[in-house]
Amino acid sequence: MVGEPMFLRKIFGKKPKAPEPQVEKLTIDSLGERVEKLKQGKLAGAQSTLNTSLDRLSEEREALLKELKTLSEAEPTEEAYPGLHKAALEAKRLLAEKLTRATTPIQRVGEFSTNDLAILDGKLTKMVNLTTDAIITHGRHVRALFGSQLNVIELRLKRLHGLVREVHALIERARGEMNSLDSISSKISSQRELLHRIESMRTDVKSLENRGAMLEKLIENEGDQLARLIDSEEFKNLDASGRELERIEREIAQVKDTASSAISGLSRPFRKMEKLVRAGKCQMDREMMEVLELCIENPLEVLSSEEKIASTDTLLQKMIELLEEGKISMGDRERKKRMELGRELLEEKKLLKLKEQLTHLHTRKETQTRAREQTLLLKQKAELEGSIEKHKSDLKQVRATIEELHRESQRAEKDIDKNLRELEKLATEAIGATIELTS
Repeated sequence: MVGEPMFLRKIFGKKPKAPEPQVEKLTIDSLGERVEKLKQGKLAGAQSTLNTSLDRLSEEREALLKELKTLSEAEPTEEAYPGLHKAALEAKRLLAEKLTRATTPIQRVGEFSTNDLAILDGKLTKMVNLTTDAIITHGRHVRALFGSQLNVIELRLKRLHGLVREVHALIERARGEMNSLDSISSKISSQRELLHRIESMRTDVKSLENRGAMLEKLIENEGDQLARLIDSEEFKNLDASGRELERIEREIAQVKDTASSAISGLSRPFRKMEKLVRAGKCQMDREMMEVLELCIENPLEVLSSEEKIASTDTLLQKMIELLEEGKISMGDRERKKRMELGRELLEEKKLLKLKEQLTHLHTRKETQTRAREQTLLLKQKAELEGSIEKHKSDLKQVRATIEELHRESQRAEKDIDKNLRELEKLATEAIGATIELTS
């Protein structure tokens, strides 16, 4: 068919368009107000219906209490053997007490919350359980002698339990509706908290960025100060003093190395002397033995005092004598070399000269070091370098904190988007119109 016949159009008309879904655009605040109004309306409606049922429940309770009083005052109309008579009377008393105690007064509700409804529901459930247990426990004995009264009480209880089920259904419905609206309120609070957190983080980032800029400026300024200080003529002179100090330290090391090498070069004959002394083939007092051990184990310690140098010279003379006499076993060539080395140390008073040289160098080093330590320029340089390092460390921490705040803010924004979609879905279901939330 090319087209729809005209008569069909006249009979059936055109197909009506499906109504487009209604869309409401709301802000978070306006949605919150809307939900609160819905809560109040639903609570008011639930309160009216619930109180009507609770009034009927109270009336039925009063009627039950009257019947319980009648049961309490009733006397058996039939003869029974003593054991049954006694058991029935006791069961009657216990049943009346338990049912009276279980059916506590039920008051009308005023303004209430979902929690209040839960408490009321629990109280009514407990009443049903207690009354049911009382009938199961004592009903058989009571029925034996007070059947008619028990039938009336059971009928009242049946009506009472039916009203409780009715109230329970009302409470469940009200709680379900309230829970849905409470979920929306909770998500609105969560959304507001997330927005507040993001705003707070933005403020913190702004403050940290300002602090970072300030630290960068301080680092730049103090770096310029340090550069000017190092380039100054006074600091260059101080730098030359530093190079002189390094030269002195090198000279000290060289002198120590010379002294150590000179004494260590005789370590082989010294060790042989030590063996002779320990074997009793050579006599040596305790002071000389200590110097001999120093020459072998710690040669530089010999230069620590003039007394030790004098003892070492005596030790060298003794070593030469032992070498000449052949008491220190050694090849001719080596013996001659060690004797020449020992005589050189003695004749040139080399050890004493090395000590004097070291003393002089240490004095110069102390003078240079003390002068440098007392120089204000070095103190300024150290303070500037320390301050720059601290500012750099602070700046690094500031930048790390800003990065973390950015990451946390991004997570919060994702949570906001997710929360917004969930809020729109919940609000759409609760309000009955498509809700679109705007900022």
